[in-house]
Amino acid sequence: MLKKVSPERLREIQELPDGARVRVREIAALEDVSMSTAWRRVRDGDWPVVRFGGTTRVLLGAYRRKQQVADGD
Repeated sequence: MLKKVSPERLREIQELPDGARVRVREIAALEDVSMSTAWRRVRDGDWPVVRFGGTTRVLLGAYRRKQQVADGD
C-alpha cells in the first residue's frame, strides 16, 4: 500500500533548498502522479536522481530547473 505524503510535508518540500534530495514518492505527490509514472520519469531521465544507501532520491534543484524549462519560464 502506498503511503500518503502529508500536506505539511509537501509545503516543507517547497521551502527546501536546491541542494535537498527528496523521495520519489514525494515528488510524485507534488505532481499528483502514480508511482508507476514516477518511476517511468526517473527511468527516462525526466527526474534527476541519485542512488545511495539503497534509496533513490530526486535532486530538488535539478528537478526545479527542469520544471522551469518545461513550463517555459
